[in-house]
Amino acid sequence: MDHAKSNYLVKLSGIGTTLFLITGVIATMQSAFEIIYVIVSLTMFSIGVLLGMRAFAQSVSKSRYEIITTIDLIKLPKATPQKIKVVLYGSLAIEVIGSIVLASMQSSSNFAFGILASLFALGSLNMWAIINGRFKKRSN
Repeated sequence: MDHAKSNYLVKLSGIGTTLFLITGVIATMQSAFEIIYVIVSLTMFSIGVLLGMRAFAQSVSKSRYEIITTIDLIKLPKATPQKIKVVLYGSLAIEVIGSIVLASMQSSSNFAFGILASLFALGSLNMWAIINGRFKKRSN
């Protein structure tokens, strides 16, 4: 399986998660930085939605010739290297857990936007799975 064409998604997911956590931690210490956290969260949400929609569109296109289920967009193929699984699934877990922890630590409702950022990691995961997945051929 050639993963080189989609390695940018793995890097993007890791960088986005790091940026999200850094802005979140700074925003908890400096209330003036909360708007940056909100902007980062909404930007990550938007990119994640676009990635997810693109992955879904590609799966619909491929589904004419291959059998693709919804779980195929979330579950990485068995041959996926462990490092890639750790980064993609780890980014999703860190964004979800991190956003909940950051929101629970603050009284400001601005931190509620953080949970939206988790769609960024989910969209990256979806795109990587559809690009690299191997699916059963449809019988005609």
